[in-house]
Amino acid sequence: MDEMIPSARWTTMQPWRGLFGLVVTLGSMMIITSLFDVKGYLGLFTTIIMSNVPVLAMIGAGWQGRYPSTEGLPQPWKGFLLTAFVVLFGVLVGAGLVGFMAGGAATPFIHVQAIITVCVTFYLILAFGTWPFNGLSLPGKGFLTLIAAYILGWLVSMAGNFGYLTHARGVIESPVFTVPFYAAAGPLEGFADMAPMGPVAWESLLAFILCSLAFLFCFLALQFWPFSRYDSMRKQPLMGISVTCMCALLGYILYAVGVFGMKIVPLQFMLYIVSFLFGLLMIVFMFQMWPGRLVKSALACGLLNIAAAVIIGIIAYHGIGSFCASHFEAEAMHYPNNIFVIANLMLGLTFPAWAAYSALWDFWPLPPTPPPPDAGPAS
Repeated sequence: MDEMIPSARWTTMQPWRGLFGLVVTLGSMMIITSLFDVKGYLGLFTTIIMSNVPVLAMIGAGWQGRYPSTEGLPQPWKGFLLTAFVVLFGVLVGAGLVGFMAGGAATPFIHVQAIITVCVTFYLILAFGTWPFNGLSLPGKGFLTLIAAYILGWLVSMAGNFGYLTHARGVIESPVFTVPFYAAAGPLEGFADMAPMGPVAWESLLAFILCSLAFLFCFLALQFWPFSRYDSMRKQPLMGISVTCMCALLGYILYAVGVFGMKIVPLQFMLYIVSFLFGLLMIVFMFQMWPGRLVKSALACGLLNIAAAVIIGIIAYHGIGSFCASHFEAEAMHYPNNIFVIANLMLGLTFPAWAAYSALWDFWPLPPTPPPPDAGPAS
């Protein structure tokens, strides 16, 4: 299929390569979104696509494309094979979560648990480097890390209280006051015995976790500066613990500023964070650290990309929000559906598409990705 691969110079250069990938991925995900009504979009479909992300992250970052083995396979067959593996894994896990933990119905708490599992997976891969399983074989460390992520994700989700749809005290113009959710007289009362009833409002728990995840990817953009400056800090599990604690601290400060200081409803604030992550992950996967990689300092590279992600996030928040409002219409976009529909398109659909298109398909039918220019030392 070499005759299908374009050879123009732009196909190996950023930002044109990234723009091509962005049109392919975001365009495809918007088309897929347009096939659903809001009930179908936020139902089993959400559970399955979120269940694809942990194994997709493992293939790209944990296994670094070396497992499942596709040695000798050209594109697009390599992409087809790996994508089929991811989808099969996601369907089986998603169906298992719904069937065994949610009574056969893809209700909101199982979606939140899937989101939390995704966040935990990134911590185990990026911060901990798959420790304590990193000394095992590729499949061994990968699958054990995924099992650990699902167990830890379930444990963390148990801290959430899904009894009520609520808001933080003092929030201005909240779309709801405290109303039953899974509690008696709520719309999901029949599943109350399955939903977690922990000490923390589920909206607050989810918003805080996404805030902390934003800092994990900021550290990734900074090549884990300042931790990477010290040899002793690079050893596991010290590296993972230090990064996790710092992300949790900074995430809570960010959450407190937004929710308690600025009086923003937790889920609305979470959507702002999701928009920022959308921008940063676009730079990481589609634009391969451009424009930051134009500068020599790794630290300056990361800071420039983080600043660019803020701008992209603002544009995406309004642009994708307008698309979702236009497609699903006002009667379907009530709180909290309006939050989850937009977040789902941003990180539930488009981010996995970026990860798959860059890591599994290597931007096919464009030529293989050239090695990035060397970055200078962090300072």
